[in-house]
Amino acid sequence: MVPLRARPVSPSKSRRSRCACWPRRRPPFRRCPRERRSVEPNWGLSHVRTRKTRAVDGRSARRTVAGVVASAAAVLVLAGCVFVPPANSDPRPSESTEPSPPPPTRLALISDFGTCDAGEQWTADQVASWGVDAIVTAGDNTQNEVDCTPYAESVWGYFEQGEDGRGAPPLWPTLGNHDYSDVGAGLDAYRAAFPYLSTAADEQQRWYTQDVGDVTLIVLDSETTPEELEIQRGWLKETLADQRAERPDAWNVVLFHRPAYTSGVHEDNREMRPTAGWDYAGWGADIVIAGHQHIYEDVVVDGLHYLTAGIGGTANARVCPVELREGSRLCLEGTGASVIEATADEFVLQYYRPDAEGTATLGDTIRLSR
Repeated sequence: MVPLRARPVSPSKSRRSRCACWPRRRPPFRRCPRERRSVEPNWGLSHVRTRKTRAVDGRSARRTVAGVVASAAAVLVLAGCVFVPPANSDPRPSESTEPSPPPPTRLALISDFGTCDAGEQWTADQVASWGVDAIVTAGDNTQNEVDCTPYAESVWGYFEQGEDGRGAPPLWPTLGNHDYSDVGAGLDAYRAAFPYLSTAADEQQRWYTQDVGDVTLIVLDSETTPEELEIQRGWLKETLADQRAERPDAWNVVLFHRPAYTSGVHEDNREMRPTAGWDYAGWGADIVIAGHQHIYEDVVVDGLHYLTAGIGGTANARVCPVELREGSRLCLEGTGASVIEATADEFVLQYYRPDAEGTATLGDTIRLSR
């Protein structure tokens, strides 16, 4: 490296002040002006040239930025000049930072909500406050209430439809008994209200799959014939196998309206139990969600949660029975809605209900981990 020296100050040369410090060759900074004032050298890396020096072992050694900065700093200290390195002159490598993990997938879960009343308004307000990626229903998107037109009012009157008609956030419904039987409802009206549902599995859009972040929704139609239930059972088995192969980190959520296990007033849906050939856990389902009973209940059978999702309105609310069936963790009454947060490692469902002042109060938490 070419040595850097401080030239002595010559009284006869007025252009050189006491801060006139530079190396033998062209300095990497400008000289101090005539006036006695502090001058900050220009140490921007874009102004530092790399020059060849003598050969070392057949290779050309190059003066590094660190060497220039260190040598020049020593000269300035000897001459009494102030060394103020710029922020971009630090030759040390910056610390590498790992990328932040993706945010969790957030879903809202509601059921039996198409009532056009204060309870549905509370549910809609709560869902809006959660900032979810999607809304999923467990059926009965209409409740046969007077002055509550199916879908146009029972759904899109409370939840933003969005410019593309899919909802904002997107809304993924499940068929319930009222979706077939209510005046003004029926399959044609349902399909007209939700025309964006996939036809890949069923041309009439009654069962379908939908990926939402770390969650795969697998929606079934429990309001159909035994023959079509058999078709859905085979389709569910194949779909879960495909999902486990293609999206092994996703949580598989199976939804249909009539619960397979329940303590509610309506009888259990025995045609869709594992004993009828529906091996949800064995095929890869992580949780099974239903509605219909107008209560919130979590029944655990062979380690799998069979959840009845509650009621998203006020009309037709029911009370929990005194005696709960075997496997039931708890039963909650009244209006409510759930928020789901899912990552590759964890699935958390929290159910909220309004207190006397309408404030959302946590009623239950289901936590699944890998």
